[in-house]
Amino acid sequence: MVKLSRQRLCGIIRDMRKDILTLRSFLSEVRQVIELTYPLQYSVLAEIAQINTRHQSGHCYLMFVEKDGEVVVAKASGVIWKSNLFRILNKFKDAVGGELREGMKVLFTAEVRFHELYGLSLNVVDVDPSYTLGEFALTRKKILAQIEKEGLLLKNKQQPFPMVPQRIAVISSGSSAGYEDFLNTLDSNPYGFRFAVTLFSAYMQGEQAETSILNALRECALKDKMYDVLVIIRGGGDNIDLHCFDSYNLGKAIANFPLPVLSGIGHTRDETVVDIVSYKKMITPTSAGRFIIEKVKDFEDYIENLSGQLTDKALDIIDGNRVSVKEKERHLNFSTEFFLHKKSQSFKTEAALFKTNAAQCIASRSFVLKQISENIFSALRIYTKGHMGFLERQEDRVSLINPVNVLKRGYSITLKDGKVLKDKQDVKEGDVVETQLYKGRIRSRVEN
Repeated sequence: MVKLSRQRLCGIIRDMRKDILTLRSFLSEVRQVIELTYPLQYSVLAEIAQINTRHQSGHCYLMFVEKDGEVVVAKASGVIWKSNLFRILNKFKDAVGGELREGMKVLFTAEVRFHELYGLSLNVVDVDPSYTLGEFALTRKKILAQIEKEGLLLKNKQQPFPMVPQRIAVISSGSSAGYEDFLNTLDSNPYGFRFAVTLFSAYMQGEQAETSILNALRECALKDKMYDVLVIIRGGGDNIDLHCFDSYNLGKAIANFPLPVLSGIGHTRDETVVDIVSYKKMITPTSAGRFIIEKVKDFEDYIENLSGQLTDKALDIIDGNRVSVKEKERHLNFSTEFFLHKKSQSFKTEAALFKTNAAQCIASRSFVLKQISENIFSALRIYTKGHMGFLERQEDRVSLINPVNVLKRGYSITLKDGKVLKDKQDVKEGDVVETQLYKGRIRSRVEN
């Protein structure tokens, strides 16, 4: 660094004190002092607070800050002139995988400039991408160390993976190409498998990504019994957009998630905290879909293999027991014939014995039945004779009370209007009554 001599500085200060300067003259003197004091290019470490590329001029204007915690302790404006902009941005993007952006800490090379109208400015001539990459790697390393210290690094990898993962929860942007690729991979599988996919929509890049994904994880965890596996999908974008997945909160949430988590957010050479703590890292959403299809196919193959083994074992058992079965069949036939012959002889003997006993029983009972028949006939004759006399006596009694016989004995019946009179109160003077005699009727009129 070239510095002003003590005499030169003192001379400038004396001249400034004894003369009254215009603002422009004063600032011009300041510019000369700064240019003489800081004539070279300097490496500066700072955070980008603002960045704005003017399309009309082609220049990129920045605001650099340094923070102590959340407090800004230093601030300076900067510019990347159009002549350097293309080279610097392409170099940074090729190395880091993304553009310069606000909130990023960078190591840059700058020239110090002071202008009477625009003030102090840092003319950026180069940016060192290796520092930014180192910051990302250091941050990731610290997060993984903390997760490992808490015993969570392998927790999700120890989740039992379902044999038939067909109910799939997905955290992704519903409009992303990666999500569409994942669905197309599942739908067009050559085996005809069917999958039920539920989307939990979230931002997959930008400042809102971490909070949005955490909310989706919480919502899915409340319904974990409805799903077999969770897939996190990011469809394209700059590599630098992956750094939202280098998050302690996301890493911890995925490590503790109640389902195995497949991450389909990175590329071949990139591995985020989310990739490392997940059950398995998939390079692309398509590879995540293929992995799930392969798991279901493995189960189908396993079942078919078991079926084949079962068939082979059954055939072996049948072949091994065929001779034994035939031997038992011959033995059974012989035993059956012997048994039937023996029982047939026994049945014939029993039948003959039964026939003899039945004949004897019938002969002995025939006399008894004949005696009973004669006794019943005699008893019925006596019973009938006795009741005939009773019926004759009853007939005589009925004959005695027959109205005709009563009239025959001199009695009569008096009627009024066809009804029998029993009480003199039932007639009055002048009434016509009829008297029924044994032979004929007498019609009378009542006088008193």
